[in-house]
Amino acid sequence: MRVVTYHYVRPSPDRPPHGYYHLALDDFRRQLDHLEAEYDLLDRESFLDCVTGNRVPPADAAVLTFDDGLVDHYEWVLPELASRDLFGVFFVPTGPLVGEGVLPVHRVHSLAGRHSATELRDALFDVLARYEFAESDAGTADDPYEGRQTDDALTTFKRVLNFVVPYDRLGDVLGDVESRFETGPSADEYYLSPEQVRELHDAGMVVGAHSVNHPVLSRLSSAQQREEITDSFESLAEWVGDLPAKLFAYPYGTDQTFSAETKRLLEAADCDAAFTMISARATPGRFRNSRLALPRMDCNEFPHGGATFDLEA
Repeated sequence: MRVVTYHYVRPSPDRPPHGYYHLALDDFRRQLDHLEAEYDLLDRESFLDCVTGNRVPPADAAVLTFDDGLVDHYEWVLPELASRDLFGVFFVPTGPLVGEGVLPVHRVHSLAGRHSATELRDALFDVLARYEFAESDAGTADDPYEGRQTDDALTTFKRVLNFVVPYDRLGDVLGDVESRFETGPSADEYYLSPEQVRELHDAGMVVGAHSVNHPVLSRLSSAQQREEITDSFESLAEWVGDLPAKLFAYPYGTDQTFSAETKRLLEAADCDAAFTMISARATPGRFRNSRLALPRMDCNEFPHGGATFDLEA
C-alpha cells in the first residue's frame, strides 16, 4: 500500500502562508487522475479494516492523507474527493481549534512565504543572540531536511526554530522575528474549525490525531508526550463522536521525532495505527510488526506532485 501525504492544496497563494510551498489545485486534480489510473484507491471501510488488523493491505492499494488541519482541506480537497467518490484521512492538530493560536511550525511557514530566506535567517540569529544563543548552537540537532531541495538559508531558519530553540523560549523568539517583519497569521484564516472537522467526518472522511501543538515529541518528557496524545484524541472524540479507528500522525514524522516511549504511550492510548513521514510502501509486514510506525510517501514522489514556492505571490 502507498500512503500518500499532502499539506497545503490550493488554487492560489492568497492567504497564509502565501508563497510558501503548496500544491496547486489543478496539479492535485491531475495527480488524483494518475493515482486513480495506476492504483486501487481504497474505500473507507477497506482502509479501516487494514488499520484495525482485519484485512491485509493490497499491494496495489493507495490511500490519501492530509496533515495539519488546514482550511484548504475543507474548502478545496473535500469537494474534489466527494466529486470522485473518494475518501481521505485528515490528521488534525487540535490546539489551534481550541484557541491556542497558530502553531509555531505554521508561523515559520508564514514568515518563509513572505520574506527572503537570507533576511529571515540573519534576523533569527540576531534575535537569538539576545537570548544568549550562539549561532554555533544551531548545529547541535540532526538535520531533518537533509536531502531536500531547499535554499540553505531557509533550511537553517526552519531547522533552528522547529528543532533547536527550546520550547520555553520558542514563542518569544518567533514573536520577536515576526515583529521585525510585521508578519503574523491568524488561526481563523489558517485552520479548520471544530464544525468543519465534524463535516469532514460526516462526509465519510476519516479524522486522525496529529498532537495538540505539533511539537517534536521526542523533545518532550513522557508526561508532556502523553498530554499531546491523549488530549488530541479527546478533542477529536468530542467533535465527531466515536472514532472508527484511533489513528495518529507524528508531527514532522522523521525517525528522530518520536521514540520507543512515544509508541508506548500511543499503545496505552489504544491507538490502532500511527504514521510517519519515512518514505516507503506500507507493506503487510509493516502492518503486522510496525503498526505504530507506518511509512508514508510525500505527494511530490508521484507525477504532478511538485510544490510551488513563490515569494512574489
